[in-house]
Amino acid sequence: MDESTQYIANAEITRIEQLINEFKEKFVAGTSDADSFITISQIELLWGELQSSTQNIYSDMIRKMMNEVDESDLIRKKKDFIESRE
Repeated sequence: MDESTQYIANAEITRIEQLINEFKEKFVAGTSDADSFITISQIELLWGELQSSTQNIYSDMIRKMMNEVDESDLIRKKKDFIESRE
């Protein structure tokens, strides 16, 4: 992994950590006081937002990694294999 790719990966990891910390803060704030306790629906909404946000980051990260793959050797070997079968 080159330096720029590592930098991007670190930024994505940092963003995921931020999202998790925000979720924890909201969860703790919503469950700390019995008079203003959040509902199960609100917890599910927070959880859904966390899942959606992190899933988008994971998808983008995998997509970027796939775009960086050098397939030239694989294509050449596959072509050689096909030609040898003919």
